[in-house]
Amino acid sequence: MGFRYFRRIRLFPGAYLNMGKTGTSLSLGPRGMKTTISPKGIRHSFGIPGTGWSYQTPLKKWNDKKQQPKNLSSNSQDENQQQSIQNDYQKLEFGFLKKLICPKEELALAKGVQACILQDYPVAESYLKQALCYVDGAFTLGIVYLNQGRYADAEIQFAKAEQTPRLIGEFYRKYDLGMKIYLEISAYYTAEYEANAMASYLSHAKAFQQLNRHADTCKLLLALYKVMPQNLDVMIFLAEIVLEKEPGNQQWMKAIINMTKNLQNDSYAHAVLLMSKAEAFDNIGMTDAAITTLTTVLSKKKDRSLDFLLEAQYQRGVLFLKAGKKVQAKKDLNAVFASNPGYANVNQLLTQM
Repeated sequence: MGFRYFRRIRLFPGAYLNMGKTGTSLSLGPRGMKTTISPKGIRHSFGIPGTGWSYQTPLKKWNDKKQQPKNLSSNSQDENQQQSIQNDYQKLEFGFLKKLICPKEELALAKGVQACILQDYPVAESYLKQALCYVDGAFTLGIVYLNQGRYADAEIQFAKAEQTPRLIGEFYRKYDLGMKIYLEISAYYTAEYEANAMASYLSHAKAFQQLNRHADTCKLLLALYKVMPQNLDVMIFLAEIVLEKEPGNQQWMKAIINMTKNLQNDSYAHAVLLMSKAEAFDNIGMTDAAITTLTTVLSKKKDRSLDFLLEAQYQRGVLFLKAGKKVQAKKDLNAVFASNPGYANVNQLLTQM
């Protein structure tokens, strides 16, 4: 079952060609400020690696001359995002008396976070290295390294911070900073956390994943799952890793199915996890169970991305075809083709039917 296909090719510094089921797109720009050009239109995104702040504009379609009502708030959202960042920067602008009584390591940590806000990463790293006596010094430096693609360095810093997990985020809470950590833990799901121990653990797992340390990634996520068996982010991340690395491992597939045994389609996170459950069913030859699970996924559309729903319908169509149910398969695949004629191999499948 072709649940996953994505490839990124680096053309030259700052330019990438992205190839996936929905087609090909071009990403341009430095880290933290990207413009993505695709057949659907143009989308701008910017973030502040090392702080977790990010913002993405609504897709501007090529032929969309009529402005959609829900996009009218994009400017105010942009302004709110910028205001939040400016507020956090100002909170760390210490006055003379504060500088006089504040420990030099805490001043360095504040300067390091401010440098992150300004995207001056060499300066941020320099200050944060002076603040490693603080747990948040190591944690923040780990986030900086993770966003820069320095995964081995990030892993070391997260390990340091996690020696005293209750103190992770203490600096951010003390100064009431609005820092958010955004982690893409599956093709269709991004987890959002404030600066805390869970943010460090999941970021640590992400560093392991990027280093291809599969055993360490699974070990950490399993440890989190044992402590928090209802945490959807942990389950989604664990399922993603296992399905990518060990799709033929029947024991792992059954573990995913058991982990999601009583799961309902209550939210987008639940739907993403149910998609993984369907893939696990298919990997052990339980096609009908996979179809039933995807039908549950498709039963609710509110707060689900169109790309996610399109993928679920495509996969159900492929499974119907696999089960010899051509009428149902044709209905699903025709719906996918109507939405995106170039989606995966949908045109080829319909031609062969």
